Amino acid sequence: MKTLAWFLLAAAATAAPLSISSPPDAALTTPHRIEVLAEGLTVPWELRFLPDGRQIFTERAGRVRLVENGKVLDEPALVLPAAQGNKMGLLGLALAPDFEKTGHLFLAWDKQTGDRRFELRMERYRLDGTHLVEPETIVEGIAANQNHTGCRLEFGPDGKLYMSTGDADQADGAQQLDQLHGKILRFNPDGSVPDDNPFVGKDGARPEIWSYGHRNPQGLAFQPGTSRLYESEHGPLHGDEVNLIEKGANYGWPVISHRREAAGMRTPLIEISPAVGPGRLLFYQGNAFPELRGSLLLCCLRGSAVFRISLGGDGQPTHVERLWHEKWGRIRFINEAPDGSLWLGTSMQDPPEGHPRDGDDKLIRIVADPHGSVEPVKGTTTDPVLLTPETVDPHKIVAAACASCHGAGLAGGEKRGLLSGDFKHFKDPADLEKIIAGGIPAAGMPPASGLLSERQIHIVADFIRSGRQQGEN
Repeated sequence: MKTLAWFLLAAAATAAPLSISSPPDAALTTPHRIEVLAEGLTVPWELRFLPDGRQIFTERAGRVRLVENGKVLDEPALVLPAAQGNKMGLLGLALAPDFEKTGHLFLAWDKQTGDRRFELRMERYRLDGTHLVEPETIVEGIAANQNHTGCRLEFGPDGKLYMSTGDADQADGAQQLDQLHGKILRFNPDGSVPDDNPFVGKDGARPEIWSYGHRNPQGLAFQPGTSRLYESEHGPLHGDEVNLIEKGANYGWPVISHRREAAGMRTPLIEISPAVGPGRLLFYQGNAFPELRGSLLLCCLRGSAVFRISLGGDGQPTHVERLWHEKWGRIRFINEAPDGSLWLGTSMQDPPEGHPRDGDDKLIRIVADPHGSVEPVKGTTTDPVLLTPETVDPHKIVAAACASCHGAGLAGGEKRGLLSGDFKHFKDPADLEKIIAGGIPAAGMPPASGLLSERQIHIVADFIRSGRQQGEN
């Protein structure tokens, strides 16, 4: 099997990581069986394992659900009036370190506060039997929107609670230290702010902030033994990221992304193009699947897979491969049970990209079983297609830099198609090069300069102009 070590080492050795289209496909080598524990769910976002052998998970529709003996209970443990939109709702879930004693857990969810106004908030609850009681607000008023709302909750080895927040489609706020969106936040288990947070006592800065300059972070994972914090983030123009998070660091959004550099700002550890829609991150530590032990697993939504990332002793990536590609569709989370089995949640009830099939969404368990099967590798095992400054094929450039927002061939996706109709933000097609290079910040379009060469920007502009002319004929 061909590896991507050469790509990843190059990315780690420079401040300008390369873009990768897709790693080679692989499969578990341990015999196993796959069990579908539940169907007909609505975007299960996070799942945790309770000390008494039960499981608890969130559905973005606003429900907290319990699993007993492999069966989801009909009655939710809690129903919240979570705002519903493209990516909004009930999101993060984390058990307090002293859960076994207190029953405390934390939930993050989006709440509508007015006409087209929303907030992201985090609350603490206590699990009493099969119901959550005693809500207590920890933080509220974080800017939220129907897209780019985050949000993952994760306790670190330091006993602190980390919370990721998206930029809420208000990109400039990710750089503003008096705002909590576009950040990673850090709390004590009682909800207070730790004294050693980097911006405590600094004028004009919120003390909850641990790092900033994030676009839409949806995964947090601490490496066992080193306490390094890794983060997965949805980037612009097909530039999804895995970052190594450091205290007080600025990760650049919206000033830089991809391979761009700026003083005092961090470039990603790994950049993935075209977009895979990164979800939850997990360091697998179990013995059930020894081939995964120590690996960083990255869920992919648009990429419909789980990436297995191998790391060297210095924390830098050395190899990536892709598991379960297009087997279940969009995968929002993966988690490890105490017995080493893997639990996954799909995310097909997920407009506009998700296209649910019969039974979606699903809760899936993968159990090591000597009498089970070993699935053959499916999909491509060819070398990755890299977008380099020498790439001149317009279809490759468009696929890598534009299609995540504007659809395949620029025919329309999350954002409007560009080959027909009037331009919204400018009139003269001759200005396309300038618009592509500089972006349209007010519309959430980042600049392509730095990602694409001047020649590539001209190629994309010509692709748009020629496509519009053909449509008029």
